[in-house]
Amino acid sequence: MEVSCAALILALANPAGGGSYTLTSDCPSRQGGPALVIRQVFRKTVTIQAHGRVIKGMLIDGGGNIAWNGGRIEAPAGSGEDPKQSGAQYYGVQIKGQSRSIAFDGVGFTNARKAIVFSGPAQGLTVRNSRCDGNVEDCLIASGGQDIVFTHNVAGPFVTKPSLCVVGAFTFDRLPKRDCLARSGEWRSGWHSDVLQLRNGVSNVLVADNVINTTGQGLTQMDKPTDAPIRAVRFTNNRILAGRHGLTLGRCVDCLIDQNELKTSMGHLKWKAVIIPGQARACGNTVPSGGAGRESCRSVSATRPS
Repeated sequence: MEVSCAALILALANPAGGGSYTLTSDCPSRQGGPALVIRQVFRKTVTIQAHGRVIKGMLIDGGGNIAWNGGRIEAPAGSGEDPKQSGAQYYGVQIKGQSRSIAFDGVGFTNARKAIVFSGPAQGLTVRNSRCDGNVEDCLIASGGQDIVFTHNVAGPFVTKPSLCVVGAFTFDRLPKRDCLARSGEWRSGWHSDVLQLRNGVSNVLVADNVINTTGQGLTQMDKPTDAPIRAVRFTNNRILAGRHGLTLGRCVDCLIDQNELKTSMGHLKWKAVIIPGQARACGNTVPSGGAGRESCRSVSATRPS
């Protein structure tokens, strides 16, 4: 069924809905917030075909059984030019609450501080055959929740937002914080980009067959001290060109890093690209800079997330 954005909003408010919709118009931000808010778990999977359309933000709060195909998703307020700018208005997609069974296929994510933010107790997110690039700091941030599949995607290249030092009427970029403060300047932290960041108990994650090109960080676990360990994570067969932390895990139980290729994107600075496995098992990877994870794998299937 062909529908305008306004008609799609009405259809997504009906929990008895189902079937397939083809979007015939863009979906602009609504009063500075996301274009689409989905709070229903549909009895049957709702499929939206959005090829050629631009969606200015999506909030899924307790919604489920949604398959979104094509189109471009941006944040309602864009990526935020000032590194201090943060909040949900800068998210392309936010998934939270009891949300479950959400899939994105063939989607472009751009012009967002965070392309996708996924938080527990949500479960069941699939992102495949999609692209995340341009004005994006982080492609996927997952805190808590479970059952994430991130496969066959292309991430990068990205616009960089360096640290800034404001001294009177002058602005300097990439000036170290100590030098900025020594000039009585105001130092503003730049973007600390991650293609994928996992933390705080997230579990059962498969990240496979992706191509990543970033001067920032690649596939990472960046926990706070009070966070729960993450579990059953596998990074496999990804091709990664990254700055520091191209492949990094920490307190990760029953986790595996295998068959990946990791190279540095910062060779002109003589940075090395190394796998930091933490508690995870790392084997069978191609890492020209050396380090952990290059030995042969044995009994790989025993540690693969189900």
